[in-house]
Amino acid sequence: MAKLHFISLLARLFLLLGMGWSGMLGAAAANVAIVLSNDSAPYHETASSLRATLGQGGIKTEVSVYVQSEKKVEFSGENTDLIVAVGLSAAQELAAQNLSIPVLAVLIPRQAFEKIARQRDNKFFSAVFLDQPLARQMDLIRQTTPDRRRVGVVLGPESQGMLKSLQAAASEAKLLLTVEKIGAAEELLPALQRVLADSDLLLAVPDPLVFNKGTVQSLLLTTYRYQEPVIGFSHAYVRAGALASVHSTPEQAGRQAGDVVLRALGSRSLWLPPPEYPRYFSVSVNYQVARSLGLSLTDETSLLQKLK
Repeated sequence: MAKLHFISLLARLFLLLGMGWSGMLGAAAANVAIVLSNDSAPYHETASSLRATLGQGGIKTEVSVYVQSEKKVEFSGENTDLIVAVGLSAAQELAAQNLSIPVLAVLIPRQAFEKIARQRDNKFFSAVFLDQPLARQMDLIRQTTPDRRRVGVVLGPESQGMLKSLQAAASEAKLLLTVEKIGAAEELLPALQRVLADSDLLLAVPDPLVFNKGTVQSLLLTTYRYQEPVIGFSHAYVRAGALASVHSTPEQAGRQAGDVVLRALGSRSLWLPPPEYPRYFSVSVNYQVARSLGLSLTDETSLLQKLK
């Protein structure tokens, strides 16, 4: 009986110690740093949404925001538990520092992330991708242009690794894929003309050589002359003249990043989940472009529900 009583006392002691440690952990705020690639509004919107999500998550956090372009930002494990890199530039710098602190990259194309993350452990370096799943993009093509089956794509150096995935997604959606690859800016227009001659629409994929501020207008004008719509990857491209896009807003990207951070903080190990595609997304349509191409599209809310 004395032995049983002693074991009971030990069990109570361990229980009390466990409750004490739990209380200490619950009382200590986790330090989360957000590093923005630059001072632009979309990055700040992402950070604001991330902070709001963390504030509603039931885990006490202290959040600091830094702008990477203002100065090089360095961290130690003593003052930071987890870092969120918003944009490619911040992710590249933090990857180069080879930190032992978990880093979550947001608003970064999958191909770019995989390039800089090759030497990093996914438990400590993960991402919420900028680009949508290819199956979702193919589904948008089928919903908006059901009579157009030939999909043209121009791939630059950053996006050429997507080719097999594009082929698989197009085949699954019963669409035909026409692809041109380029390695220099002067190759873009000839490649685009070859693609448009053998396709019914153009699918834009994130690649800084193909789609940038200097190429967007000439690219959209060329596709318009061929009377072929462009399926874009951002709301900005739809405003500029693309027919439609499925994309995640900065608010949605920040919300998903907050979800991932809360999962990591809640695990106590601070391990990050594997990289993931956007779970929150929107659909944009340029109805003026649709009318000029003789297309009749349903409203954005209906399209979004069909994609979900």
